[in-house]
Amino acid sequence: MKGGFKGLKPLAWRKVGVTSKWAPRDLLAHMISYEWLLSDTFKSVLKITPTPYLDAMNADYEGFNDSEVAKRKGKSVKALQVEYARAAREVTKLAKKFTPEKLRKRGTIPWYGKEYALDDFIVYANYAHKREHMTGLKQFRKRVGI
Repeated sequence: MKGGFKGLKPLAWRKVGVTSKWAPRDLLAHMISYEWLLSDTFKSVLKITPTPYLDAMNADYEGFNDSEVAKRKGKSVKALQVEYARAAREVTKLAKKFTPEKLRKRGTIPWYGKEYALDDFIVYANYAHKREHMTGLKQFRKRVGI
């Protein structure tokens, strides 16, 4: 994911157009919240609390994205990059606690759907989500010549 943001000029980070309302820095802020959400998803299965991102998503699914981006509005791009790296390290640390069998066991995340397993969440809600947004960032860069 980092490569998609590499080389952006300071003004480009704030130029809206990656989505209808987000600039690249907003997209990065959004992606941070999804790394923490994956961390919390792992924690919920491991019975580790608290899980503030998972709780926030479940409490306000429609408002979660905008709320998380807004929480990071005043942060520098460097601070956002540091937070993303920290969240990714946490995800990696927690992922190591799961066997392949546990990752594919259905019903471990009933709030997502009883028929789903952690690996479904990782693929659909995290990996595919990142791919979709990185494609949008690539298209944005082509449109604005960055």
